[in-house]
Amino acid sequence: MSPKTMQFDEATMNNHEGDNRELGTATLNGVPGEGIGQIRNILLGDIISIWEAKISHMERGVQELINHTEAKLIELEERFNALDHELKEELETNLLEVEQENDDLRSMVQSLKEQFENQMHQLESGKLDKNSIADVFIQWGQKMQQLGDG
Repeated sequence: MSPKTMQFDEATMNNHEGDNRELGTATLNGVPGEGIGQIRNILLGDIISIWEAKISHMERGVQELINHTEAKLIELEERFNALDHELKEELETNLLEVEQENDDLRSMVQSLKEQFENQMHQLESGKLDKNSIADVFIQWGQKMQQLGDG
């Protein structure tokens, strides 16, 4: 018989033979109430220790997972902030470039408009000159005709 079994047998005998005869109360080594805890430890001690170790191991694993997840979240937040900042800078740069291109296009359109208006004015002025030249040719033709008739 093992020492644990002997302790259990002694506790049972002491409970039945001793002065403490209340139901549900066991005595071990003469101390009331301590017997049940010791019996539980004798019967389930190894199992409880194994489960406590497993639970402790799982708690450590869960804590490591939480720590890892928090670190990843912080890393993702930092990357998100960096990308957000980079995107804002790029958008601002692109906006400035587009505004500059718009200003350049406006200047070019204005310049082309002015050139067109100048050319139109020159053409209109040229029409007057052409009319004057045409009048001169008509007069010259009439004089030549008069000379040829006469």
